[in-house]
Amino acid sequence: MQNRNRILVVGATGQQGGAVARVLLTEGWMVRGFTRDTTSTATQELTALGAEMVKGDLADQASIDEAMEDVYGVFNVHPGPLAVDQDEVQAGKNIADAAKAHRISHLVYSSAIGVDQAAQTGMQTEKAIVEKYIQATGISYTILRPASFMENFLNPKFGLQGTSFTTAALPTTQMQLIALEDIGKLAAMAFRQPEVFDQKIIELSGDTLTPVQMAAAMSKTTGLHITYELLPMETLRQLNPRFARGYEFLNSGKTTKADEESLRNIHPDLLTFEAWLKKTGAKKMMN
Repeated sequence: MQNRNRILVVGATGQQGGAVARVLLTEGWMVRGFTRDTTSTATQELTALGAEMVKGDLADQASIDEAMEDVYGVFNVHPGPLAVDQDEVQAGKNIADAAKAHRISHLVYSSAIGVDQAAQTGMQTEKAIVEKYIQATGISYTILRPASFMENFLNPKFGLQGTSFTTAALPTTQMQLIALEDIGKLAAMAFRQPEVFDQKIIELSGDTLTPVQMAAAMSKTTGLHITYELLPMETLRQLNPRFARGYEFLNSGKTTKADEESLRNIHPDLLTFEAWLKKTGAKKMMN
């Protein structure tokens, strides 16, 4: 039996899953968070907000089946290739199989922008496989393909170090960005209106900026003088060959582009990078 207000969030203690869980809770959904570590700080924070947190493993079908009892919808996001202890493809298949077996009303799978170009880039091949598998199951689904998260650029690993914004993106490269909050809001829309969003694949971006424009927006909203610095591709290649391939393709200008105007017709409050900075990002930068 389904509780039509309960959503299972897979990857609830991660960056994206946690943001989605928070939006769903704010909008009145009951959230059951699926995590391998029920003692983590992220777990405790979500519990305090009203989420039900359950322990499970994406490689353990029994724990997945138990988590899907009495659930209306499933939001599925799981670690990418950096999580070497997990098989992303098998994890995606396990969730899809369980959703079908438990007759879940709607599955929202968070993939990545440009998945349709996986063969060209060598990136996101796992997510491309999972997408096709979900489509073949016959279940009701929505696939969200988010661009780079705005929140990522608060992390020194993604370029912001002090007042220097260092990236392998060329100064003229157009970069698409999405706020995690907006992924959660679009997922909530899909759960509220599955008949509208069924079998939809939606590329997500709230803004398109060059890294120079991003640095200017950071400067404007923080009052700091943040400068753009180009990271040599060879340096990135030595640090992370996979990321280097992705940036090379990004710099080529051949990447898939989300239709931001159409997305705003669906979600008028979609945040631009500057709006996100004013709302939350700039404060975090200052800290």
